[in-house]
Amino acid sequence: MKAAVLHGAKDVRTETVDDPVCAPHGVIIKVNSCGICGSDLHWYKFDGHEGTIFGHEFSGDIVEVGRDVQGIKTGTRCTAVGFSPCDECFWCRQGKTHRCQDMDLLGYQFPGAMAEYVHIPFAAVGRTVFPLPEEMSYEDAASVEPFSISYFSGNRGQPKADDVIAVIGLGVIGLYAVQILKAMGVKKVIAEGRRPSRLEAARLSGADVIIDAAAQNTVEAVMEATGLMGVNTVLECAGNQTAFDQAVEIARGGGKILLVGVYEDPLTWQPLPVIGKNLTLIGCLGGNFPAVIELFKAGKVKTEGMISHRFALDEAAQAFRTQLEDPHAVKVMIKP
Repeated sequence: MKAAVLHGAKDVRTETVDDPVCAPHGVIIKVNSCGICGSDLHWYKFDGHEGTIFGHEFSGDIVEVGRDVQGIKTGTRCTAVGFSPCDECFWCRQGKTHRCQDMDLLGYQFPGAMAEYVHIPFAAVGRTVFPLPEEMSYEDAASVEPFSISYFSGNRGQPKADDVIAVIGLGVIGLYAVQILKAMGVKKVIAEGRRPSRLEAARLSGADVIIDAAAQNTVEAVMEATGLMGVNTVLECAGNQTAFDQAVEIARGGGKILLVGVYEDPLTWQPLPVIGKNLTLIGCLGGNFPAVIELFKAGKVKTEGMISHRFALDEAAQAFRTQLEDPHAVKVMIKP
């Protein structure tokens, strides 16, 4: 089969690789759509991950089912999660494999869905394989995974309708967080980013206040929008020093900072403002596919205006360059 294989920093090549072999507890899915994730770019930019086949935001049709799998049939349209726990660490021994300390993940430690076919080694309906409603498109289904990250993160903050919440960083996770928060009934969501394409996407996502960080002082703009009170909760989705410092400044007393972005570099920070304002820092890593699928069914979230580019599998190299470098890119989708 064809797959997009990483050969070094910023070097993705579409080439022929071995077809996946179905494990007894697994399924093989013919891929229809696969998104490029910001997490993929963290590996793509550097050497050291040669041989990686990315792809964990995807959808397709099940074409083979392992002999020990129950309740799943070939032909099922689905999205899925791929992971392989170590079965040896403390959490695995407790039966909580989702907290495994040495987890292998689809698209990183084993081949992902930027290929014609992808293998899910452990297939269970409602846990790793999620059949699609008839009305749900493949592109929406390929967006369930990033939406689920935003959903999980937003929920970690236990938002209330009258909260004022800021989303810093308008990558796809930040943009989808805006939609999730509005779907949860939050009346005032402030979105901060730099690229005009992302700012427009924030408007389409329902942000109530949009801050152009390239032209405005973020802290001053947030304080003006909140009557100098600051916000109840910050979703820090950028993953850098500046964004973290801004989050601490704009959070009001007793507020929360949800750490969602992936940090490539360590932070240098002064804890005193966090202590002085009784802030709570909350790490966010998780998802909820069923909840997001229900939001799509109810029309409360959408990919319209979010998917900016589409490429064939043979164009994977261009797709990655576009996601990383094109100022007009929001979400880039590969269509095997």
